[in-house]
Amino acid sequence: MTSVSPEGRCCAVVVTFNRAKLLRKCLHALLAQTRSLDHILIVNNKSTDNTAQLLAEEFPQLEVMHTTENTGGSGGFAAGMKEAHARGFDWLWIMDDDVEAYPDALEKLFRYRDLSDYVHMRKDLADGNWHFEGMWDLTVLTVRMFPKEVSFANGKDWMVVNYSNFEGPLIHRRVIDKIGVPDTRYFMYGDDVIYGLLASFHTNLLYINHTGFKKDFGWSKGMDRMSYYFTFRNNYLTLEHLRAIGMHVNNTSMWICNVRNLAWCLGHILRQPGQRKWNNLTAVWQGLRDGMRGNYHQYGRPPWLS
Repeated sequence: MTSVSPEGRCCAVVVTFNRAKLLRKCLHALLAQTRSLDHILIVNNKSTDNTAQLLAEEFPQLEVMHTTENTGGSGGFAAGMKEAHARGFDWLWIMDDDVEAYPDALEKLFRYRDLSDYVHMRKDLADGNWHFEGMWDLTVLTVRMFPKEVSFANGKDWMVVNYSNFEGPLIHRRVIDKIGVPDTRYFMYGDDVIYGLLASFHTNLLYINHTGFKKDFGWSKGMDRMSYYFTFRNNYLTLEHLRAIGMHVNNTSMWICNVRNLAWCLGHILRQPGQRKWNNLTAVWQGLRDGMRGNYHQYGRPPWLS
């Protein structure tokens, strides 16, 4: 692929794990962009389905990085972003395999390149447009989203946020120069949010009023063992990052956060049909235990995968 634009060279970094059907849609959408990509790098996180076969047979022109173990979303993005940065690409367009970019998505993102080194855009969900405007809430150690996007309703074309997601932001290499790649210890959940906060101290993180993606939740079965584990364990990683930048979060706030999460998770596990109750209750306990002990694998894998 040859660059046709003066903005600089852009590499898409796509992380995938066992979702070949969604990956096919994602890659076809990237190849159909009105602003052509200079390179596409797929990080295959040791998928056990037909992902490798799909890539070899249908997308032989694209580069694939096959990991030797499942490093989770955070490990996959860290590896892919590090490689693209080392290759000298100016911009990295990063995403999971379950988002499908509309043809003009990259073209629209680049219109804001002079305002920010980190640009997000809206996306469609099956039940409507996704809301991304919100603010950090230290009582839950994450971001609370508003029920509607007030800034866009008031006529703004873009807003500045201090958090992120890894479903299609366009990131300049200067961000990686400043803060490195995502923390691989997260494995999944929360790595994107804290990465956005760290990046916000170096550039304005923009969220633009343009819908550029469709997200497919068709594979999701809701909360599972992994979800419960990382809900608790990764709060302690986020706490570590917040304290490292000088944000005061005391132990009382942390326990309030744990109690609120515990009440919600226990209610969900015990009331919802189809829950593997013992496995999920054990995952909650393991997440709390490992978080409090600071017990993190290099790639943050839960104990039953280590």
